[in-house]
Amino acid sequence: MRFVPHPEIPLGSFRSTDILVLLVAGAISELVSRTILWRHKSKPKSIKIRELKLKELERRVKKSRDQGPQAFVETSKLERQQLAEEKALAGLAEMRKANLGYWESLLKKLSLGLSVFIFIAFYGVPVLEFSSQRVMPRGGDILSTEEAVLLAESSMSAFLFPLSVIGVGMKVSKWGLPNPKSSIGALVVFWSAQTVVGKIADGIEALFY
Repeated sequence: MRFVPHPEIPLGSFRSTDILVLLVAGAISELVSRTILWRHKSKPKSIKIRELKLKELERRVKKSRDQGPQAFVETSKLERQQLAEEKALAGLAEMRKANLGYWESLLKKLSLGLSVFIFIAFYGVPVLEFSSQRVMPRGGDILSTEEAVLLAESSMSAFLFPLSVIGVGMKVSKWGLPNPKSSIGALVVFWSAQTVVGKIADGIEALFY
């Protein structure tokens, strides 16, 4: 089986163990965050039961109204019960919304803190780097040092496209790297794992909400 023709990747530094650890850390952190949020987004069984009882109460109110003036007392009683239950459920919904907002804010801060920790722990250490010394020009031409460096940088830019041209996060992740234009920092790997798990979670969540 032949491979699709492509330029040779001038791979230099490749910290496979660190990359694996960062991918696992990013995936687990995002999975834990999504699980916690799912738990607070999902309605408790007790609320679901009360909503079913409210629908039954609404049906009884409608049935009592259809009976006319002779059922006025019973209708008024049922309407008060319906109004009280709707008010109680609305209050519970507001509490759940506020609780969800609290957890979303807390998890966002924890994720930011973890990113800062990884940035400090891997400061100045490229987990993947394209080396100008491994650049293989077409036709066997000899490249100058400057040309080889530019080719390595363009290879990295193409490798990361379109991320290489957008996003402040990408620039932040390269702070402290010896050759920022031809290397990748730890944050990029960590964030990529979070993004993949997050997109999968979004798809699953869309099926249930």
